[in-house]
Amino acid sequence: MQTFARWISTAENSAARQAVGYVADCVSSARPCRDANPLYLHGPTGTGKTHLVAALAHELARRRPDLAIHALSAKDAASALSNQTNWQSDAAETWDLLVVEDLQFLPTRAAETLAAIVEGRLARRRQTVVTSTAGPAQLTHLPARLTSRLAEGLVVRLAPLGQASRMAFLQDRIERWQIAVGRDVLTWLAENLSGSARQLEGAVARLETLVRVHDCVPDRATVAEHFRAELEAARPTVERIAERVGRHYRVDPRVLQSRRRSRSALLPRQVAMALARRLTRLSLEQIGAYFGGRDHSTVLHACRKVESGRDAALSWAVCQLQAEFA
Repeated sequence: MQTFARWISTAENSAARQAVGYVADCVSSARPCRDANPLYLHGPTGTGKTHLVAALAHELARRRPDLAIHALSAKDAASALSNQTNWQSDAAETWDLLVVEDLQFLPTRAAETLAAIVEGRLARRRQTVVTSTAGPAQLTHLPARLTSRLAEGLVVRLAPLGQASRMAFLQDRIERWQIAVGRDVLTWLAENLSGSARQLEGAVARLETLVRVHDCVPDRATVAEHFRAELEAARPTVERIAERVGRHYRVDPRVLQSRRRSRSALLPRQVAMALARRLTRLSLEQIGAYFGGRDHSTVLHACRKVESGRDAALSWAVCQLQAEFA
């Protein structure tokens, strides 16, 4: 069960944990969260957003079983918003807590209705919590009426876990599961696995199976071999980077490899080049060759543009994409 007791606070997520704890205190005591309503949590997949909102609902149900708590994903909300007898009545505006997860998936057609509900809940001082992989300003497919309202509350970002935090996470789970492994094994896992708590949880489960099947304490070499195929499959390559960037910008990855200079291809290609330089060991010449036979100066120009920090939206997109390979 996802509870506060099972949450591991780290430098990357402590602000989000504090914010959710504050909301729990406010809602359970019927006190308005004036500076945290709505509460908007965003960050890459696997950073713990679902864990936090599930823990919030669990904690409120434990403290106040009488509270009306409703939680659902944005995909489910799209159909629920068409229910005239429920969501579009005053009921949705009076629930003590409304949680909408994965707002990035909310269809545009449902956004106006949700905006009206959020505004009604704010007027009634009812708490709303939203999660997304992107901040409000990045959800450009949604109307400003909704995103601006969400941005007026407390917006908190969760980042992928760094190596020290991954080590702390693994150590906690190993102790909870009472798995006998050496610290060198945990160090290797923390160095080589990504910052996704979901992947780390899966790694601990696999480690427990490895210990049980072999009935011994595995050494570092054994663990490395056991995880080798998984790590190889997740290793950033220029092909995987081009594919992921193409999906993000809705451009065929083959366009990034072409000589095409259209506006729709130029920015995604520059982002892909910059990420390839950061995440792979390819030279500037090799990266340029992959992206349409361009020379090293073109790749260097793309990297400088992306890393300049002058375009906030671009910087955010690159950070999000890079986090998926972390």
